[in-house]
Amino acid sequence: MAMAQGVARGLLFWRKPPRLDDVARLSAFCAGQSAFIAQSNLYGYLRTRAGLQHFNLFTDKDFVALLRPARTRLVMVCLEDLTLYGAAAVFERTPNAEKAAALAADIFSTASAQLADDSLSAAEYDAIQQAFLAKLPMVDWAARLSPQAFEASTQALIELAPIVDALKSHDTEIVCNSMRFKWMGVRAELAQRLDAPTLLAGLA
Repeated sequence: MAMAQGVARGLLFWRKPPRLDDVARLSAFCAGQSAFIAQSNLYGYLRTRAGLQHFNLFTDKDFVALLRPARTRLVMVCLEDLTLYGAAAVFERTPNAEKAAALAADIFSTASAQLADDSLSAAEYDAIQQAFLAKLPMVDWAARLSPQAFEASTQALIELAPIVDALKSHDTEIVCNSMRFKWMGVRAELAQRLDAPTLLAGLA
C-alpha cells in the first residue's frame, strides 16, 4: 500500500501542469505568480539587507506592521503587470484592444479577490481596482508583450520595500535585475502553458 502511494506521488510530481485554457485558470496563474514574485523578491531583499538580524526583523511587530501592507501593494503591482502581459499574449495573434481590455479586467478582478487580505482596507483595494480599469483604454497591447512591460513592478519593489532610502540607492540595480530574471521564468511558463485558441473560443 505504502509503495503504491509512493508511486502515485511520483506520478503527480511528473504530471504536467494544466493548460491555461480558460479565464479561471489564467486568473489563478496570475494570482499565484504575482504573489510568488512579490514575496520572494521583497523578502529576499530584506533578508540580504538585514543579514543575521533578519530573524529578529521578521518577528518585530512594528516592522511587520509596515511589511504586510508593503508586500500586498507590491503583489498588486505585480498582478497588474502580469495581467496585462497575459491578456496581450492571448490576443497576440488576433489583436483586439477592446476584448483584450475586457479580459484583463476580468483577470484582475478575479485574481485580486483571491489575493486580498486584511493588510489593506477595502477602500484601498477598490482604489487599486478602479485605477487599473482607468488605464485599460490607454494600453498599448503590443508593447505589453516586451520584457519592459514588467518595469512598474520592478521599480515598485525598490519604492515599497521598508528600507531607508540611503540604502536603497545602492541596491537598485542588483535588486531590480534579480526581479527581472524571475519574471523571465514566469513569461516562459506562461508561453508554455497558455492555450490561447481554446481560451478565446470560450470567450465567444
